[in-house]
Amino acid sequence: MADSLNQAVVKQENLDPEISKIIASVLKIDDPTNYNDYETIAKVVFQALNFFPPLYVQSIFGPIGSWFPPHKKDSEFNIIDFWRPIRTANYLVDTLVPAFAHAPGPWARTLLPPVVQNLFWRPSNYFQQTDPVASVTSFINEQWIFVNGIATNEDVAMMNSELLSQLFKRPLTVVHNQTDSTVLDLVECVTGKVFKTTPNLNDEQSMTEPAVKATVAVLEALKDPAKDRVVLLCHSQGTIITANVLRALQKSISQVKAVQHAPETKLTLQLNNLERLAFDLFWRDTMFTFTDDELDSYLVTMMKKLEVYTFANCADKMNYVCHSTNGKGELIGLPYIENFANQFDLVARLGVLSPLQGDDSGIIEIDGGVYEKQGANAWGHLLNQHYLFGMAEYLQDSSNVNNPYALQNDETLTALPRLYRYYKGARPDAYYE
Repeated sequence: MADSLNQAVVKQENLDPEISKIIASVLKIDDPTNYNDYETIAKVVFQALNFFPPLYVQSIFGPIGSWFPPHKKDSEFNIIDFWRPIRTANYLVDTLVPAFAHAPGPWARTLLPPVVQNLFWRPSNYFQQTDPVASVTSFINEQWIFVNGIATNEDVAMMNSELLSQLFKRPLTVVHNQTDSTVLDLVECVTGKVFKTTPNLNDEQSMTEPAVKATVAVLEALKDPAKDRVVLLCHSQGTIITANVLRALQKSISQVKAVQHAPETKLTLQLNNLERLAFDLFWRDTMFTFTDDELDSYLVTMMKKLEVYTFANCADKMNYVCHSTNGKGELIGLPYIENFANQFDLVARLGVLSPLQGDDSGIIEIDGGVYEKQGANAWGHLLNQHYLFGMAEYLQDSSNVNNPYALQNDETLTALPRLYRYYKGARPDAYYE
């Protein structure tokens, strides 16, 4: 295990020179060129739009013929239903009326009626989606977390989480990334993807509000000794949020290793609140007595819990936190990351399917296997309608239905996604053994 974390990628902007020297002796440092500028945004967007035929609306909503009823029960298209006028009106208001992405202040709560508060202030929140067969207590040794994408009010988030729960027979903690209107959601995506890539809870301008909620949820799950597996599912904007979570975990590992080699530096570390939260997850006073191998083993054990499954990953960078050698002597990235994307999903083409992914520019760097749906049916961005329905059809009748998602980039992985092996409450072996 002595070399198990030597390939962790860390950044040192907030460290003093002495601590940087300590980290450099045990970790590989990666300080890529900063591409976070408007020129980069334009380049990424231009490459995403460069496909034929240029049916951009269809790339989000799928073929025009699929827009009209009847729809499957869990389809997002059902949110516009004139037989349910109140729910429909609520969705239209939520996606069209701009709102603040935080709770109202004390004066607003005092002076304004609740209907006005709910209209113009929409903080992210959590809710629990139960296992439809059992309850919130099924699979007590696992924690499943879902982070939704843009233009998703609570009704749509419930549609997504209900279908996920039905497919995998697990209760879900939903980090509801509340919509603040479609326009502001898009602005949040751009800022979270390109500019707010160094999260800091002390600086409200450094990260989006739902990123705070997601980070806390993941850290709390990892910290729970009763959980031996934490499964994080994310879609669209949720993938940008998840990328920030992994960056916080990555920073915490570098800090723990620095302090283990020089305990006197613990009080002088310049950590923001998010980094401190992640640091406290891993830190124990008994680490002072750990050898390098024991410390690596402890940190890797924590990271082995986490599995990340993305749909339409549009982050600029989503990297492994560290690497470890498994029982077969193979070097594997931690946490496990698996990406699902539709060939003509415009949002996926901003990230995991971008022509810039993995090229020399360093603009787009996303780790993990990529399972892509290709061809005439590979249009659309909606989670249920364009991703989960196809998976469900295959998993329900694999002898007559072709697998929609084929592995594209890593011959060391299995042809079928690992996520499939959780179907209907099944539990695959740990991926790192």
